Amino acid sequence: MLTGRKLALTLAFTLLVAVAFGVSCRGFFVNPTLASITIQPTAPSVQLGDSVTLQAYGVDNENPPVGSYLRNGVSWSTSNAAVAAITGTCATQTCGSATLTGVATGTATITASSESVTNTATATVYITISAIGISPTSASISASGNQPFLVYANNDPSLTNPSDNLSSGATVTVTQNGQAVTTITCTYVSSDTPPDQVCTAAAATASPPSYTVTATYPGTTLTATATLNITGP
Repeated sequence: MLTGRKLALTLAFTLLVAVAFGVSCRGFFVNPTLASITIQPTAPSVQLGDSVTLQAYGVDNENPPVGSYLRNGVSWSTSNAAVAAITGTCATQTCGSATLTGVATGTATITASSESVTNTATATVYITISAIGISPTSASISASGNQPFLVYANNDPSLTNPSDNLSSGATVTVTQNGQAVTTITCTYVSSDTPPDQVCTAAAATASPPSYTVTATYPGTTLTATATLNITGP
């Protein structure tokens, strides 16, 4: 009789120890919660018209932390669907990996959220540029006048592909005999049709010498040049 009672007490004690150990180590085995989320790749880029896959990598609050790619429950969004769009089922409901499609050249902020945890990544949509050009290649204005220049890609001055308009991202500089000129400045004008770079001559710009207008585009070594003549005050 005592032996049976002793055995029961031993089993009860063992059970209590096991429960206490579980509580101290795992908090009654409560499921871990998401502590952080990272979009992979961290700086996604996609060529215009193509698509890439985005994944969400989550890390939980365990000690030590455990990380894995999330298979579901992630909400995806974009700050500018006209540039970089989330397409497929992830555009309207939660999912795991998302599809990012390049709609127009530029950048957009991509957001991934799950369990109230959010993170972002900057997506870039690019085009492959084989050549750049500038139009017109020769122009004349008077001092204090201005001249628009279109900077374009891939020998497409008619912009049959609108994304070949590089004017917004191009750098346009003016030189004379290899020296930078400060009396003629060029700025991007988005309200023009099509958007372009407009070079404006100050009233004090010397005439009649001609000036060289040079267009470059970031990420390439390509250049295009035009001649700008100042005809008089």
